[in-house]
Amino acid sequence: MLAPDGPGEFPGQCAEYCGMSHANMRFRVVVQSKPDFDKWVADQQKPAVQPTDPLAQKGLELFGQSTCVGCHTITGVSGGVLGPNLTHFASRKTLGANLMPSTPENVAKWIENPGHLKPGALMPDLGMRGEQTKALAAYLLSLK
Repeated sequence: MLAPDGPGEFPGQCAEYCGMSHANMRFRVVVQSKPDFDKWVADQQKPAVQPTDPLAQKGLELFGQSTCVGCHTITGVSGGVLGPNLTHFASRKTLGANLMPSTPENVAKWIENPGHLKPGALMPDLGMRGEQTKALAAYLLSLK
């Protein structure tokens, strides 16, 4: 049980067997003041921002043309329901159930081969490599 005594970030670990990467299922609990939490909720309800960087714009185009849209929601772009909602992806500090920091390199590695980084990951290898994954990572990391 978590009983924080004030604002902060607190690490956690999955305590129920949930599959192949059970030991990799980590999480962070973020405790905020009521005004900060209310602001976070309001920000999460906003649509995705449009990228201004050319590489991120290419990533948006690629995202919209790929099978990503079948699983992931990005408000205003796609409406998939199987995978996590990515509308505000860049507001997350980590990816892969808190396995690694959300850096351009790690996001690209995840897109290229999620099962290698987290065995049992439900996201398939879509065969994207190189410039494609760099563009997708730039787009996802533009989604504040």
